[in-house]
Amino acid sequence: MPVGSISKRVSPVVLILLVLQLLFILGFLAYRDWNNTSVECVRCHSDRKRLERLNASWAYVTQEEVEKESRHPFIQCRDCHLGNGRAKDKDRAHEGMLRMLIVGMNGKLLPRDTGYPGPLRESGDDEMFALMPKVEDNGELYMLDYVRNILWHDRDRETLGFDPGIAKKTCGKSGCHPEELAQFRKSIMGRNFRQRTMRTWLRPYGPHNCGPSFADLQPPEELEKSGFDYTNTGEIMKELNVPFTRKQAEAKQRFCNVCHAGCLDCHYQPSNKKGRHNFVRKPDAKSCSGYGRGASTCHPGAMVSRRGETYIGGDYSIPQGMSPDVHYKIGIQCIDCHPTGEKGMGDMERKASCQDCHIDAEEALASEEIHKNMDCATCHVSRLGGYQITVWGPGKVAEEPNLFHKYSLYYGVQSPPIIMKDQKGVWMPVKVWPHSVGNIRVDLKPSERIKFRWPDGQTRDAYYIVGTFDGLPGNNKHLLWVEIEQAAHPFGKARGCESCHSSEAQVSESRWEFNDYDGAEPFRGRYRIVADSKGLRFVDMENTTPITLYPGYKLTDFASWIYLKDRWVVPGDFSIKTDRFRYERYLALYKKIKKELDRIEKGIPEGDKKRLRRFRETKERAVHDLDGAWELLKGWKNQ
Repeated sequence: MPVGSISKRVSPVVLILLVLQLLFILGFLAYRDWNNTSVECVRCHSDRKRLERLNASWAYVTQEEVEKESRHPFIQCRDCHLGNGRAKDKDRAHEGMLRMLIVGMNGKLLPRDTGYPGPLRESGDDEMFALMPKVEDNGELYMLDYVRNILWHDRDRETLGFDPGIAKKTCGKSGCHPEELAQFRKSIMGRNFRQRTMRTWLRPYGPHNCGPSFADLQPPEELEKSGFDYTNTGEIMKELNVPFTRKQAEAKQRFCNVCHAGCLDCHYQPSNKKGRHNFVRKPDAKSCSGYGRGASTCHPGAMVSRRGETYIGGDYSIPQGMSPDVHYKIGIQCIDCHPTGEKGMGDMERKASCQDCHIDAEEALASEEIHKNMDCATCHVSRLGGYQITVWGPGKVAEEPNLFHKYSLYYGVQSPPIIMKDQKGVWMPVKVWPHSVGNIRVDLKPSERIKFRWPDGQTRDAYYIVGTFDGLPGNNKHLLWVEIEQAAHPFGKARGCESCHSSEAQVSESRWEFNDYDGAEPFRGRYRIVADSKGLRFVDMENTTPITLYPGYKLTDFASWIYLKDRWVVPGDFSIKTDRFRYERYLALYKKIKKELDRIEKGIPEGDKKRLRRFRETKERAVHDLDGAWELLKGWKNQ
């Protein structure tokens, strides 16, 4: 092309417009780069004297401190907290800034100065509530009674649920962890798929301890947004004989959303030792258990309260003080047995395999005739805590009247667990407990049989609808069901042979204490679970201390079981069939083998770790294969 031909082909006006457009793009990029800084955040928050004048000494932090604690070199405040890093005015700087959400008992967000005075730090002697805000009075620390939860800043301020839109701007933005966020948004955990599947009390499968998704999004293939959705609300209203409003549904949904995780729930671990900005690549068991933020965030809800399990034990159990899982005692974290699956971040493998570590026991059981069709937990889980009764009835939610207050704080222990077969005929331990919800309009007949919520085996949880019952002093009709949840923790010493084989009938004892903030003052009670050839039933259900009602409450609100004690009956054969002759023979054989194993173990020098490890492998195989045990022990002697 000849020199100067462009000017002949393009008019001066077009050239000027192109130049202006180029200058605008360059200016925009330059402004964005200039604005993408946290220089004023650092200038203010690293100025001790200024923070003291603002009565915010706890907010002191330096750039070096954040980089070291978070393990994110060159990280800026705005990368995680957004806001305006160029503004020198506090209000302008904090506009749009992400921060910890402090949720009051009324469901509303509290300001930092009243909701969490002072620095974010661990305090007190109760690990489950270590990060909750506290005040000191006469040398004692007390939790603030108007604070319900603290949540991290990747949550929707309106719904309190995980917000993928916030995550896209922070953890999942370009240059950080976009692939991990994309994977998480498609996972069962990230989509909150199982909870969102529960549309009403009756559909798509029967009632659940957690209740339906009152005003949540419909279960998505990929989580694109946060927010409320009232499709379920309208369907729930059709099942009731009294009014239920959208506002009440929202209040319920907010507190349901608190339980379900986002990025920060797993990977952010503020610590007195490691700092307020401590992040971890591999979450530990305390992260899975809410990391000191109470009993309603992450697995303290589903695992500790509902299933009655505990892994960490101690403060992280309900009731507190239960023994930890033996695996936790030796430093094994949840994610060691439940690693990330092939779909990536958040795709946690639900079913753990004992065979990865206990090869000898697994091989022995595979060749053994008696117990090979059993889950390991059947013998190794002996106590289950958490909820012992759950009644959904009128009360307060977010300090406002609501039809569905969950009276579940009947905390106690049932022992030994009832065992039953799962969808594939494998024996497993389960926690079973009675449920009711009032003010149901439709009549329901008992289920034909126990139903597994996910028949293809995605979970091993089941339920049985007992039916609807009328004629109580209030809240009629009452829908009754039995919740049946698989238990997998805490693993410990195997329960005795007699706990299953002394009789074909199974009997479990439950003792509990009611400690809800609605309904009545604390009182104690108990019941027995009998599971035999005639079915599974709850008997001798009673309060063992007096019930003193709070003003305005009725027994049918929170204790419908007073009027329905003998109604929770599940038909079927739950007996453990035992050949008495074979049982006595194997019991005698086990006692002889156990005696010999104890004798051998005493003879091993305390410092001989190699020999002790070899003995434990032999012992593991011997007690799981009684028929081959003597040959094993003979081989040990020959060695």
